[in-house]
Amino acid sequence: MRYRFSLLVVVICVAHLGCGRVQAGPEESNSTTVAVSIAPSIAVVAWPDSFLAMASDVVPGKEVTSSALAVSVKANSPWGIEISCDLPDGRMKEFDRGVGAYVSNAALLTHPLQWSLSPSGPWQAVSSIPSSIVPSQPPTDNNGESVEFYLRLVADYGDRPLEEGRDYRILLRYTAGLTY
Repeated sequence: MRYRFSLLVVVICVAHLGCGRVQAGPEESNSTTVAVSIAPSIAVVAWPDSFLAMASDVVPGKEVTSSALAVSVKANSPWGIEISCDLPDGRMKEFDRGVGAYVSNAALLTHPLQWSLSPSGPWQAVSSIPSSIVPSQPPTDNNGESVEFYLRLVADYGDRPLEEGRDYRILLRYTAGLTY
């Protein structure tokens, strides 16, 4: 008896739901078009350290080459990296560490600081006019691209030792940008 009552309730419920339906007309639909525009972009993930002591007590007639310096970039468009310096001819200048500035009437090194993509060259002098370390590189993926380069200084007997608290310095500037 109990099962008949449950079956009757289920039949009544199903019948009631069937009767309550509204007949729909023809089917309706709509759509959305989604669009996006991606901006050209470059991100520098890593720059070389802000201070590099290439060597101390360099002997004239010798050359000093830095370890690899790297700029790591992510870009979705063609990109490049330029290098320049704060001194017009790329020759390192006498710097007073106590004052934190170049010395007036400062001594200059004979040869300019040079850069190269390889520790064996070819070498190019740095200058206040930017030069391309790498021009027109293809877009990277999300892992990015790392560009390594080296610095070289050739000491000369025309380069004089400096008094305590002074050394020769130059400020290098790196610029990473799109379509260089």
